[in-house]
Amino acid sequence: MLRYWLLNKIHDEQLLLLTEKYLKNRLLDIGCGTRSFKDLLDPYVTEHIGVDQEGTLYDKSNVDLFGTAYQIPVEDASFDSAICIAALEHLEERELALHECYRVLKPGGVAIYSVPFIWHLH
Repeated sequence: MLRYWLLNKIHDEQLLLLTEKYLKNRLLDIGCGTRSFKDLLDPYVTEHIGVDQEGTLYDKSNVDLFGTAYQIPVEDASFDSAICIAALEHLEERELALHECYRVLKPGGVAIYSVPFIWHLH
């Protein structure tokens, strides 16, 4: 929608700045949905793995791994970076999800979370 254009523009510009600075190598996209940021992120990472729940309403062809933010089906320290865009606010146990992300990140790995703060946008 046109009225959200400015907010999306600001969000995407900030995500790009953080991506350029922090994201690298193997990236885990938690709650990947449609992977709407794939084109923005892929030039900065060597591998972009999407995880989403089996019951996702989105096209499952965008999903590489089926799991939840609480149980990501990978070994410990498997990823150099992670993103979670507009998904954390849907979870009941946010702290458990953050711990799970920490588990799958390599030491020194970085996670970027983006959570809507204006109710009528989400």
